[in-house]
Amino acid sequence: MTFLTRRFVLPLVAMMCLVWPSPFVFAQDSYQTATVISVRQIRHMGSLGPSRFAHTIYFTVDFALRLPAESYCVGYETPVLDEVQDLLASNGKDIRVKIRGKKLAVELPTGRRIKAELVKQTQC
Repeated sequence: MTFLTRRFVLPLVAMMCLVWPSPFVFAQDSYQTATVISVRQIRHMGSLGPSRFAHTIYFTVDFALRLPAESYCVGYETPVLDEVQDLLASNGKDIRVKIRGKKLAVELPTGRRIKAELVKQTQC
């Protein structure tokens, strides 16, 4: 590297990384408070057919949310059992929700943040 690059460009890039907002940061003011009405868990295998490798177990969790204006049915799929347990424990509690189209950003009472999506009302 040249002297000018080390002296001016690298500190500038480092400063921009610290100051520039990340697109993955959850905006605190756009969340709404919702109540979890019901939670349903379904366990299924990740892949079908014979395989010489171990199958990954996935959990599909469908839960219903009640906002002040409307109710939503939300689906979430994960292989992480702790996330499923946190969702099951949040039944009947208030959570924070950010809705953008069919995608939801959910913050559970434990502080865990998940990304879920809206599903048919018959799934809840």
